[in-house]
Amino acid sequence: MGSTITLHNLAKTYPNGQKAVRRLSMTVADGEFLVLLGPSGCGKSTLLRMIAGLETISGGELHLDGKMANDLQPSERDIAMIFQSFALYPSMTTAQNIGFPLAVQKQDHDRVNARVHSVAQTLGISHLLDQIPGRLSGGERQRVAMGRAVVRRPSVFLMDEPLSSLDARLRARLRTEMLAITRSTGATTVYVTHDQAEAMALGDRVAVMRDGVLQQIDTPRSLYALPANAFVGTPRNNLLHGTVHAPVDGVMALSSGAQKITLSYPLTHDHQMLRVVQGQPLLIGLRPEAIRIADRTHATVFERAMTGIVEHTEFQGHEALLHLSLGGQRADVPDQLADHAPHAPARRSAAAFVRRLRHRTGLLGRRLPHPGNTQPPAQPPARKDIGELVIRDSPGARHRRGQHIPLLIDVRNLLVFDERGERVSPDPTRVPDL
Repeated sequence: MGSTITLHNLAKTYPNGQKAVRRLSMTVADGEFLVLLGPSGCGKSTLLRMIAGLETISGGELHLDGKMANDLQPSERDIAMIFQSFALYPSMTTAQNIGFPLAVQKQDHDRVNARVHSVAQTLGISHLLDQIPGRLSGGERQRVAMGRAVVRRPSVFLMDEPLSSLDARLRARLRTEMLAITRSTGATTVYVTHDQAEAMALGDRVAVMRDGVLQQIDTPRSLYALPANAFVGTPRNNLLHGTVHAPVDGVMALSSGAQKITLSYPLTHDHQMLRVVQGQPLLIGLRPEAIRIADRTHATVFERAMTGIVEHTEFQGHEALLHLSLGGQRADVPDQLADHAPHAPARRSAAAFVRRLRHRTGLLGRRLPHPGNTQPPAQPPARKDIGELVIRDSPGARHRRGQHIPLLIDVRNLLVFDERGERVSPDPTRVPDL
């Protein structure tokens, strides 16, 4: 069985003043598979090491099954950790590496041998028991590392990006096997990754971190459909600058550059709340699946017409991604913690470098000369950008750069954030159709 992990205002501050984790609170249920998701440097690995006892806790409380664990030694926590680097003993065979935790506990040799063979058979590496790590592939070494963690049947698994060094095909296969093994043991698992697709595929819930702060924790579906802020909603999301127009005697609309998206009546709960931010700068989020190329089928009552200009086609094999310009301005996620995060200046410098590069090469946002939202402009704009909108298309479609594409936007799946990046009127009881 697993253990319940409870974090209450957990914090980590290094001697140089860097705050790696900031007053983070959450509970991981017994047997749950929780994924910590975030970019490099957000504090997710530090948090994992604090749970394991490899990092001291600067503030707050850590409870394992209701027992205060702040000062417990790693060996007292019944936790197994799998590292990104595998951390195998190079001079030991596969069998010795897997059985090492039991050997340290001075368990009976026959019992250790039986457990090692059982685990190796489950992981499909029985034929490798006499091999040393240097003769194994990356996937085989990862299985050995997992076998060493599984063999002593811990109540908690902690995994720090264990698959990131493997190729995509092997990573997809191993994560399925890994999930099956952890489920079979009943152990509580906390898994660290920066890969959103991996997080959504593995997690019962996903906890998103940024600059040491927990942004949101929820099921993958709810997290994707109802992000709390623009940072959580950014992956696979088009983010545009815009404003709300809500005339008393007219139709409410969201404008982005030269084009507008009128909203359906009756308004949804979220759309009704847009009246309070009328005229204020907003960020409009559009998922690729909320946009389709207009064809001979009629638009639904929830779809609104817009026009895009093809800037670039990204072929993915099973689909193509079209980068389009709408004549608006692509938005970046606001740096909400710029005044507090110790590593924010480097991020601002990187963003400034990109802006300077785009300025010097003429790759700036632009506006379409046509004021309407249903007809394409007579001539494509002179400046070319990579486009502020990305949509999915069939792999067989052949669109040319500069081609005008009629689009239909499903207004039910619009995400609207204020200028700080917080979602306008988040309603956790409503999960829209995707």
